[in-house]
Amino acid sequence: MEPAADKVAAARAALLAAYYEARDNGDAELMAVAALRLPSSQYFGTHPGHVPALIHEAYTVAVEPANRCRLAAALARAWTYGGETRRAVAFAREAVTLADRLGDPEIIADALDAALLASWGPDDFAERLALSARLADAAAHLTEPAQRLTAHLWRLTTAWECLDVLAVQRQLRALDMIAEESGSARAAFFAASRRAMHALATGDIDTADRLIPITHDLGGQAAEPDREAVVHSLIAARARQVGDVETLRSEAAAFEAYGSSEGVPSVSAEAAVFWLAAEEPNRAEQLLHQLAGAGLGTVPRDVHFLLTVTSLIDVAAALHSDDIVADGVRLLEPFAGRAVLNAGAVTFHGVVDDYLHRAEQALGRPAATRWRHSAASAYQRIGAAWWRDRLIAPAAATRPAPPVTVHLHRDGELGWVVGTSGTKIVLPDLKGLFYLRELLRSPGVELSVLDLSAATPGHAGIVTESNTAEVIDKQALTAYHHRLRDIDAELDEAESWTDQARLDRLQLEREALLAEVRTATGLGGRRRRFTSAHERARIAVRKAIASTLDRIDHHDAPLARLLRDTIHTGASCRYDPDPSRPVSWLLETPKSEE
Repeated sequence: MEPAADKVAAARAALLAAYYEARDNGDAELMAVAALRLPSSQYFGTHPGHVPALIHEAYTVAVEPANRCRLAAALARAWTYGGETRRAVAFAREAVTLADRLGDPEIIADALDAALLASWGPDDFAERLALSARLADAAAHLTEPAQRLTAHLWRLTTAWECLDVLAVQRQLRALDMIAEESGSARAAFFAASRRAMHALATGDIDTADRLIPITHDLGGQAAEPDREAVVHSLIAARARQVGDVETLRSEAAAFEAYGSSEGVPSVSAEAAVFWLAAEEPNRAEQLLHQLAGAGLGTVPRDVHFLLTVTSLIDVAAALHSDDIVADGVRLLEPFAGRAVLNAGAVTFHGVVDDYLHRAEQALGRPAATRWRHSAASAYQRIGAAWWRDRLIAPAAATRPAPPVTVHLHRDGELGWVVGTSGTKIVLPDLKGLFYLRELLRSPGVELSVLDLSAATPGHAGIVTESNTAEVIDKQALTAYHHRLRDIDAELDEAESWTDQARLDRLQLEREALLAEVRTATGLGGRRRRFTSAHERARIAVRKAIASTLDRIDHHDAPLARLLRDTIHTGASCRYDPDPSRPVSWLLETPKSEE
């Protein structure tokens, strides 16, 4: 444990001892004093442990109005810092009401800070602007540097959110002055870290390189709990801008481990972005589907909402996960024109319009152009050079991902080896594995289910039967053709009205009908016929492949998803490689493993 961490732990232990002694003596005032000095949470977003329970205990027995007000504010902070904003809101409102009655500027500033924390969601921006203005007014007459520091940090955050360049510069200068006048290591830490953030946002790498180590040292001197989180965020942002792949891999692993262990979705989402930039698309995809598998609508609408959703959209657009991308557009559109920040302006993550552009572009929608123009205008206004260049020439911002080597082959008596080198599993002889291997050997080629069945060891071969039937009868096929003509007319109408939702629905229906027609007709549009043996083979192959993919999914979800996206079954089967997820398939046992 570092010396700074030792100091924090020792101070915490002393405060707990004082609290318990006051409680044993029935001294409500001393309970309040000790509870108010307890840290809300060691790191932002992590579980607060038993601190809220202790503060609440002191709050319930508090008699003196000022103590009750401060304890209500402390409870709001504890729950917000612990990721439980829903529990914080009522205490924050009570704190502001009590503070207004008391009329003490210090207590009002404390309550407003708690209210700002509790209203840090994406839907509370107007309230946040009003509260930060009130806090600035209250703190203007205070001599305590810590409270003025808090007020200016909030004003800086809201200025960044609405891309007010002049206000950002004013607040950065105010932080510098507080650090200079107070001589506080903590104030200097925040001044240096926010200057480093500004340098990265405006593409000034030299200044960022000078300030990041200073931030680290000052955070150690001040025993600032968030030091490591802040420094890691700055280092990762720098690595992304300069294309430092090795550092990105290291930071991606650290972010993923922390996000998983502490249950912080925004940190895991950032890890996915860093894995993608570090040329590890499979790692990025795995996190994407862990976080967005149930839909982006499940992301909590708290301080982390915009960062989490935009990060996942960035990854989903690059990996062509269109369902996630479309979900993200719906969620992000109300927040167009806003900046995306990591907590209290720790790092800048672009503007919402940029992510809407990437999403609409990935979906092939014309709205992409409008969002691109608005994002470029925002970046030009604030001087965000790297972000502007990334928007204009996205291909230059990332390197093409190299093919991932994936095993899918027999290994003697061992069975089938399936997966990447790091996640290989062994499966028994499943018919679905034989079918998959045959399809992977012939990308883009349609293989009859009868041929696939015949290629499987132990299969008796094709059985010829006289009884045949049409895949689709003439009446149904005629109805399909009529509906396709209607859809073409409706598509023209929807396009003229710019009705994107209707266009998407009609395109999906058209593609589904065309697939049925292709299945039912052969060369020259003649209707295909199947034998009962053919139909049995179709069902057997489909079931065997589906069952095998379920087995793979249990061990390697991204690989199973890739195969489901690229393997098509029916009367004939086909493997269509995805250019955005290049794979080098090992379909025979490598000589080094023989």
